[in-house]
Amino acid sequence: MSDSARKAIEILDALRFAPEGSSARILAAQTGIPKSTVQRLLQTLEETQMVVQDRRHLSYRLGPRTLMLGMAYKRGLDIGQVALPVLTSLRDRTGETAGLSVRVGDGRMFIEEVQSESELRFASELGRLYPLWSGAPGRILMMDLSSEEANRVLAAAHVTTNGVHSPIDPDTVLARVEEARRTNSARAYNETLDNISSLAVPVRDSAGSTIAALSVSGPSGRLTNERMDVILPELFGASRDISRMLGVDSAWASVPL
Repeated sequence: MSDSARKAIEILDALRFAPEGSSARILAAQTGIPKSTVQRLLQTLEETQMVVQDRRHLSYRLGPRTLMLGMAYKRGLDIGQVALPVLTSLRDRTGETAGLSVRVGDGRMFIEEVQSESELRFASELGRLYPLWSGAPGRILMMDLSSEEANRVLAAAHVTTNGVHSPIDPDTVLARVEEARRTNSARAYNETLDNISSLAVPVRDSAGSTIAALSVSGPSGRLTNERMDVILPELFGASRDISRMLGVDSAWASVPL
Protein backbone atom coordinates (compact mmCIF):
# COMPACT_ATOMS: atom_id res chain seq x y z
CA MET A 1 0.00 0.00 0.00
CA SER A 2 1.30 3.45 -0.88
CA ASP A 3 2.09 5.92 1.90
CA SER A 4 -0.56 8.36 0.64
CA ALA A 5 -3.25 5.67 0.56
CA ARG A 6 -2.38 4.57 4.10
CA LYS A 7 -2.59 8.15 5.40
CA ALA A 8 -5.91 8.74 3.60
CA ILE A 9 -7.33 5.62 5.27
CA GLU A 10 -6.12 6.86 8.67
CA ILE A 11 -7.91 10.17 8.08
CA LEU A 12 -11.15 8.44 7.07
CA ASP A 13 -10.87 6.17 10.09
CA ALA A 14 -10.49 9.20 12.38
CA LEU A 15 -13.57 10.80 10.82
CA ARG A 16 -15.62 7.72 11.76
CA PHE A 17 -15.57 9.00 15.33
CA ALA A 18 -16.41 12.60 14.42
CA PRO A 19 -20.00 12.57 13.10
CA GLU A 20 -20.23 16.35 13.54
CA GLY A 21 -17.02 16.87 11.62
CA SER A 22 -13.39 17.60 12.39
CA SER A 23 -10.82 20.14 11.23
CA ALA A 24 -7.55 19.46 9.45
CA ARG A 25 -5.70 20.65 12.56
CA ILE A 26 -7.49 18.17 14.84
CA LEU A 27 -7.11 15.34 12.34
CA ALA A 28 -3.38 16.05 12.09
CA ALA A 29 -3.07 15.88 15.88
CA GLN A 30 -5.08 12.63 16.06
CA THR A 31 -3.23 10.83 13.27
CA GLY A 32 0.26 12.27 13.63
CA ILE A 33 0.19 13.25 9.95
CA PRO A 34 1.52 16.74 9.10
CA LYS A 35 -1.28 19.28 8.74
CA SER A 36 -0.22 20.21 5.21
CA THR A 37 -0.46 16.56 4.16
CA VAL A 38 -3.85 16.20 5.87
CA GLN A 39 -5.15 19.25 3.98
CA ARG A 40 -3.87 17.90 0.66
CA LEU A 41 -5.43 14.48 1.20
CA LEU A 42 -8.71 15.99 2.38
CA GLN A 43 -8.91 17.95 -0.87
CA THR A 44 -8.48 14.75 -2.87
CA LEU A 45 -11.00 12.88 -0.72
CA GLU A 46 -13.49 15.73 -1.15
CA GLU A 47 -13.13 15.56 -4.94
CA THR A 48 -14.13 11.90 -4.81
CA GLN A 49 -17.00 12.52 -2.33
CA MET A 50 -15.30 10.42 0.33
CA VAL A 51 -15.48 13.48 2.59
CA VAL A 52 -17.52 16.70 2.51
CA GLN A 53 -16.52 20.05 3.93
CA ASP A 54 -18.62 22.38 6.03
CA ARG A 55 -17.15 25.61 4.63
CA ARG A 56 -18.75 27.69 7.36
CA HIS A 57 -16.92 25.88 10.15
CA LEU A 58 -13.98 24.62 8.03
CA SER A 59 -14.61 21.08 9.21
CA TYR A 60 -14.84 17.77 7.38
CA ARG A 61 -17.01 14.69 7.79
CA LEU A 62 -17.46 11.42 5.93
CA GLY A 63 -19.03 11.90 2.51
CA PRO A 64 -21.84 10.10 0.65
CA ARG A 65 -19.48 7.77 -1.20
CA THR A 66 -18.45 6.11 2.06
CA LEU A 67 -22.11 5.28 2.68
CA MET A 68 -22.40 3.81 -0.80
CA LEU A 69 -19.33 1.63 -0.24
CA GLY A 70 -20.53 0.57 3.19
CA MET A 71 -23.95 -0.41 1.88
CA ALA A 72 -22.36 -2.36 -0.98
CA TYR A 73 -20.09 -4.17 1.45
CA LYS A 74 -22.98 -5.03 3.81
CA ARG A 75 -25.10 -6.24 0.92
CA GLY A 76 -22.22 -8.38 -0.19
CA LEU A 77 -21.85 -9.91 3.27
CA ASP A 78 -25.56 -10.76 3.34
CA ILE A 79 -25.35 -12.42 -0.08
CA GLY A 80 -22.21 -14.27 0.97
CA GLN A 81 -23.91 -15.79 4.00
CA VAL A 82 -26.85 -16.97 1.90
CA ALA A 83 -24.56 -18.35 -0.82
CA LEU A 84 -22.15 -20.28 1.39
CA PRO A 85 -23.93 -23.68 1.17
CA VAL A 86 -24.20 -23.31 -2.61
CA LEU A 87 -20.51 -22.43 -2.87
CA THR A 88 -19.61 -25.50 -0.83
CA SER A 89 -21.69 -27.73 -3.07
CA LEU A 90 -20.20 -26.12 -6.20
CA ARG A 91 -16.69 -26.72 -4.86
CA ASP A 92 -17.51 -30.36 -4.15
CA ARG A 93 -18.94 -30.93 -7.65
CA THR A 94 -16.17 -29.17 -9.58
CA GLY A 95 -13.16 -29.70 -7.34
CA GLU A 96 -12.20 -26.05 -7.79
CA THR A 97 -12.34 -23.00 -5.53
CA ALA A 98 -15.79 -21.36 -5.66
CA GLY A 99 -16.13 -17.66 -4.88
CA LEU A 100 -18.59 -14.79 -4.83
CA SER A 101 -17.56 -11.25 -5.78
CA VAL A 102 -19.37 -7.92 -5.57
CA ARG A 103 -18.70 -4.48 -6.98
CA VAL A 104 -17.34 -1.89 -4.55
CA GLY A 105 -17.02 1.48 -6.29
CA ASP A 106 -14.66 1.01 -9.22
CA GLY A 107 -13.32 -2.23 -7.78
CA ARG A 108 -14.47 -5.73 -7.01
CA MET A 109 -14.08 -7.80 -3.89
CA PHE A 110 -14.38 -11.49 -2.98
CA ILE A 111 -16.79 -11.56 -0.05
CA GLU A 112 -17.12 -15.34 0.28
CA GLU A 113 -15.09 -18.33 -0.89
CA VAL A 114 -14.85 -22.09 -0.44
CA GLN A 115 -11.39 -23.33 -1.37
CA SER A 116 -10.60 -26.41 -3.40
CA GLU A 117 -9.37 -29.39 -1.42
CA SER A 118 -6.66 -30.10 -4.01
CA GLU A 119 -3.09 -29.50 -2.95
CA LEU A 120 -2.63 -27.14 -5.91
CA ARG A 121 -5.45 -24.59 -5.64
CA PHE A 122 -6.46 -20.94 -5.84
CA ALA A 123 -7.12 -18.87 -2.72
CA SER A 124 -8.18 -15.23 -2.95
CA GLU A 125 -7.64 -12.52 -0.36
CA LEU A 126 -11.14 -11.98 1.02
CA GLY A 127 -11.74 -8.25 1.35
CA ARG A 128 -8.97 -7.28 -1.07
CA LEU A 129 -10.05 -4.73 -3.66
CA TYR A 130 -9.23 -5.79 -7.23
CA PRO A 131 -9.71 -3.47 -10.24
CA LEU A 132 -13.27 -3.83 -11.54
CA TRP A 133 -12.10 -4.51 -15.09
CA SER A 134 -9.80 -7.40 -14.12
CA GLY A 135 -10.57 -11.10 -14.36
CA ALA A 136 -13.70 -13.06 -15.24
CA PRO A 137 -15.73 -11.82 -12.21
CA GLY A 138 -14.89 -8.23 -13.18
CA ARG A 139 -16.32 -8.66 -16.66
CA ILE A 140 -19.53 -10.04 -15.15
CA LEU A 141 -19.82 -7.07 -12.78
CA MET A 142 -19.31 -4.66 -15.70
CA MET A 143 -22.10 -6.19 -17.79
CA ASP A 144 -24.73 -3.72 -16.55
CA LEU A 145 -22.57 -0.60 -16.89
CA SER A 146 -23.46 2.02 -19.47
CA SER A 147 -20.87 2.83 -22.13
CA GLU A 148 -20.11 6.10 -20.35
CA GLU A 149 -19.58 4.42 -16.99
CA ALA A 150 -17.47 1.64 -18.47
CA ASN A 151 -15.26 4.16 -20.27
CA ARG A 152 -14.86 6.15 -17.06
CA VAL A 153 -13.71 3.03 -15.18
CA LEU A 154 -11.29 2.14 -17.95
CA ALA A 155 -9.97 5.70 -18.25
CA ALA A 156 -8.68 5.41 -14.70
CA ALA A 157 -7.36 1.86 -15.22
CA HIS A 158 -3.75 3.02 -15.53
CA VAL A 159 -3.71 3.86 -11.83
CA THR A 160 -5.15 0.50 -10.72
CA THR A 161 -2.95 -2.00 -12.54
CA ASN A 162 -0.81 -2.60 -9.46
CA GLY A 163 -1.20 -6.17 -8.26
CA VAL A 164 -2.68 -7.45 -11.55
CA HIS A 165 -0.43 -10.05 -13.19
CA SER A 166 -1.29 -9.33 -16.83
CA PRO A 167 -3.38 -6.15 -17.39
CA ILE A 168 -5.27 -5.96 -20.69
CA ASP A 169 -5.97 -2.88 -22.77
CA PRO A 170 -9.35 -1.04 -22.55
CA ASP A 171 -10.54 -2.13 -26.01
CA THR A 172 -9.97 -5.77 -25.11
CA VAL A 173 -11.83 -5.30 -21.81
CA LEU A 174 -14.84 -3.81 -23.63
CA ALA A 175 -14.82 -6.63 -26.17
CA ARG A 176 -14.78 -9.23 -23.40
CA VAL A 177 -17.57 -7.46 -21.51
CA GLU A 178 -19.65 -7.55 -24.67
CA GLU A 179 -18.87 -11.25 -25.04
CA ALA A 180 -19.98 -11.77 -21.43
CA ARG A 181 -23.30 -10.11 -22.25
CA ARG A 182 -23.79 -12.46 -25.22
CA THR A 183 -22.86 -15.66 -23.41
CA ASN A 184 -23.94 -14.73 -19.86
CA SER A 185 -20.50 -15.85 -18.69
CA ALA A 186 -16.85 -14.77 -18.69
CA ARG A 187 -13.47 -16.50 -18.78
CA ALA A 188 -9.99 -15.33 -17.87
CA TYR A 189 -6.62 -17.04 -18.22
CA ASN A 190 -3.47 -16.07 -16.27
CA GLU A 191 -4.78 -12.53 -15.96
CA THR A 192 -5.33 -11.27 -12.43
CA LEU A 193 -2.93 -13.87 -10.99
CA ASP A 194 -0.19 -15.87 -12.69
CA ASN A 195 -1.16 -19.42 -13.66
CA ILE A 196 -4.74 -18.99 -12.43
CA SER A 197 -7.80 -19.19 -14.66
CA SER A 198 -11.41 -18.43 -13.77
CA LEU A 199 -14.95 -18.85 -15.06
CA ALA A 200 -17.78 -16.60 -13.84
CA VAL A 201 -21.53 -16.05 -14.27
CA PRO A 202 -23.90 -13.40 -12.86
CA VAL A 203 -26.17 -13.64 -9.84
CA ARG A 204 -29.18 -11.39 -10.40
CA ASP A 205 -31.76 -9.58 -8.30
CA SER A 206 -35.53 -9.40 -8.89
CA ALA A 207 -35.06 -6.62 -11.46
CA GLY A 208 -32.61 -8.69 -13.47
CA SER A 209 -29.60 -6.59 -12.42
CA THR A 210 -26.29 -8.26 -11.64
CA ILE A 211 -25.65 -8.15 -7.89
CA ALA A 212 -22.69 -10.52 -7.71
CA ALA A 213 -20.34 -12.64 -9.79
CA LEU A 214 -20.20 -16.36 -9.02
CA SER A 215 -16.95 -17.98 -10.10
CA VAL A 216 -14.73 -21.03 -10.00
CA SER A 217 -10.98 -20.57 -10.13
CA GLY A 218 -8.02 -22.89 -10.29
CA PRO A 219 -4.60 -23.60 -11.79
CA SER A 220 -4.61 -22.93 -15.53
CA GLY A 221 -3.17 -26.34 -16.31
CA ARG A 222 -6.21 -27.95 -14.73
CA LEU A 223 -8.95 -25.38 -15.41
CA THR A 224 -8.64 -25.46 -19.20
CA ASN A 225 -11.12 -24.03 -21.69
CA GLU A 226 -12.47 -27.55 -22.33
CA ARG A 227 -12.99 -28.16 -18.61
CA MET A 228 -14.74 -24.80 -18.31
CA ASP A 229 -17.24 -26.03 -20.91
CA VAL A 230 -18.00 -28.98 -18.62
CA ILE A 231 -18.23 -26.85 -15.46
CA LEU A 232 -20.34 -24.03 -16.93
CA PRO A 233 -23.74 -25.79 -16.49
CA GLU A 234 -22.85 -26.40 -12.82
CA LEU A 235 -22.11 -22.71 -12.43
CA PHE A 236 -25.41 -21.68 -14.03
CA GLY A 237 -27.28 -24.04 -11.73
CA ALA A 238 -25.52 -22.68 -8.64
CA SER A 239 -26.34 -19.12 -9.72
CA ARG A 240 -30.02 -20.02 -10.02
CA ASP A 241 -29.92 -21.62 -6.56
CA ILE A 242 -28.48 -18.46 -4.99
CA SER A 243 -31.07 -16.28 -6.73
CA ARG A 244 -33.90 -18.46 -5.46
CA MET A 245 -32.51 -18.38 -1.92
CA LEU A 246 -32.56 -14.58 -2.17
CA GLY A 247 -36.23 -14.73 -3.16
CA VAL A 248 -35.61 -13.91 -6.81
CA ASP A 249 -37.91 -15.27 -9.50
CA SER A 250 -36.11 -17.97 -11.46
CA ALA A 251 -36.95 -16.16 -14.71
CA TRP A 252 -34.02 -13.86 -13.98
CA ALA A 253 -31.60 -16.67 -13.29
CA SER A 254 -28.66 -17.45 -15.56
CA VAL A 255 -29.63 -19.32 -18.71
CA PRO A 256 -27.31 -22.10 -19.91
CA LEU A 257 -25.87 -21.75 -23.40
